[in-house]
Amino acid sequence: MKISKRKIVRISIIAAVIVVIFIFLGGLVLVNRNKIVHGLKLDNISVGGLSIDEAKAEINKVVEEFLEKDIVLRYENENEYKIWAVASEELGIKIDIDSTIDKILKIGHRKKFLSDICQQILALFGRYNLAFSYQINKNQIESLIKEKLDAINNPAINAGWQYDEESNNLVQISSQEGLIVNQQDLELQLHRRIEAFAEADIHLNLIVDYPEILERETKQAYIKAQEILDNAPYKLIINDPHKDKAIKITLLKEELILFIEFKPVLDEKNLKNKVLGVALNEQVLEDYLIILSPSINRSPINAQLKVEGNRVTDFVLSQDGLKLEIEKNVLNIKEKITTGPPASEADPPAGEAGEKEIELEVSIVPPKIATKDIDNLGIASFLGKGVSNFAGSPSSRIHNIKIGSAKFHGLLIKPEEEFSFNTILGEVGPEQGYKEELVIKRDKTIPEYGGGLCQVSTTAFRAAINVGLQITERYPHAFPVIYYSPQGFDATIYPPHPDLRFINDTPNHLLIQTRVEGYYLTFEFYGTDDGRKVEIDGPYQYDVKPDGSMKTKLTRKILRHNELVEEKTWKSNYKSPDLYPIERNPLE
Repeated sequence: MKISKRKIVRISIIAAVIVVIFIFLGGLVLVNRNKIVHGLKLDNISVGGLSIDEAKAEINKVVEEFLEKDIVLRYENENEYKIWAVASEELGIKIDIDSTIDKILKIGHRKKFLSDICQQILALFGRYNLAFSYQINKNQIESLIKEKLDAINNPAINAGWQYDEESNNLVQISSQEGLIVNQQDLELQLHRRIEAFAEADIHLNLIVDYPEILERETKQAYIKAQEILDNAPYKLIINDPHKDKAIKITLLKEELILFIEFKPVLDEKNLKNKVLGVALNEQVLEDYLIILSPSINRSPINAQLKVEGNRVTDFVLSQDGLKLEIEKNVLNIKEKITTGPPASEADPPAGEAGEKEIELEVSIVPPKIATKDIDNLGIASFLGKGVSNFAGSPSSRIHNIKIGSAKFHGLLIKPEEEFSFNTILGEVGPEQGYKEELVIKRDKTIPEYGGGLCQVSTTAFRAAINVGLQITERYPHAFPVIYYSPQGFDATIYPPHPDLRFINDTPNHLLIQTRVEGYYLTFEFYGTDDGRKVEIDGPYQYDVKPDGSMKTKLTRKILRHNELVEEKTWKSNYKSPDLYPIERNPLE
């Protein structure tokens, strides 16, 4: 069969067209390989034909320039015209460059031949003009409206209550309509601006803001707030395991009112409606506790014990630290105060004057080095102390007391060892730094070096009595001395005799620590607590005569497991001070 020339020409043209199409498509695929497809735009910005790195650089440059420019917010009406220039980040605008790159790379590169060819052709003819990927933070817009646009943004005022200091009462706040910036419209204009990548101003519009709470919806909140205030004051109790008494802090009505806040809550009778609720502001409570915490918090103390010879040169018992739990106590106080019954019905623990008590939670902070973790010679507990007051003493007497008491600081006494005051004291003279001061000697009161050291022995005696140690030698003074009140609780010494002696009948070593604070001398004894309990009765004065003479009686009981193991009485017979005249005033 013979084919006409016309058909041959037609077939040739079709074949040529097909070849051209295939050449075109092949060339298109080739030129778009590893590149953003030609003709693609991003918010009218041509990025087609660029490599990934080139596209990123171009997009970063464009986005940076766009975000660097302030956004102009305008408001105008018949009476006023206002303008604000704000940064994009203040409005919470964030353009996601990585997501944008990922989106434009998918056009024409999905590894689906027909689909990719179609997308590349459409892009070539300008059919792809994509938008940047971005987010707008609504919370930041809301904050900006409140903080920067307050000149035109006037929210409605809810009906409520506030405390009036003059009348000492809660007074009504009336509800009031307001005018606020239309945030939804502002966000819509921002979306349009970003999607067009334009620099158009944002025109602000105001809408009426209606109060959520009216006067009739505040009654229950008033009753509840009044109940809270009527229950004041409160006692905040902090129990410290290392202190005999709990720390107590009074929370007055005037302080409590600062914590109260009124805010809308759902109406339990009509969940579609809101009424005024009352609560304690957690942030204000937290701030209050943060200010309070330094007076409660305590850093832990590491144990220390360094022995040189028969003395301890460095000594500290370990002590746990204390930390006020702020967050837990905010909720604790809030719950105890707001959910408690009215004052007329309440029956919580009450402190002084019927104050309601709220125990605050504290946490124990252990030390890094505990007493039990070191070689402590059994010195693990504070056993007791003795205290005396030497107010009114002349300077030379005070000087001698300080030198003498220092002799006993850090002294270690072994188990079953007998303590001798005079032995530890040693020689008393000017070579040891002592000054002349009055002492009772024979039938006179005369100045001698070391006068006043009986203040030290008396204080040591008191500590030994209070700890429950076995006293083996003790003598009272010849006549009542004002520095040793109460009379009958003293111990005189004069080397080598009389002496003050006692035995360390505790299970382990005994440590003596002394200190002078103001006019008070203190002896503290540390060692092993073996469970003994000491009860002191007296001293009692009797047979007191006009010339100053008297007799006294001091009784001590030692108990273990509530059973009496020892009872001993020390009787003292004091003569009249007139029998011991001062021979010479050492100050003259």
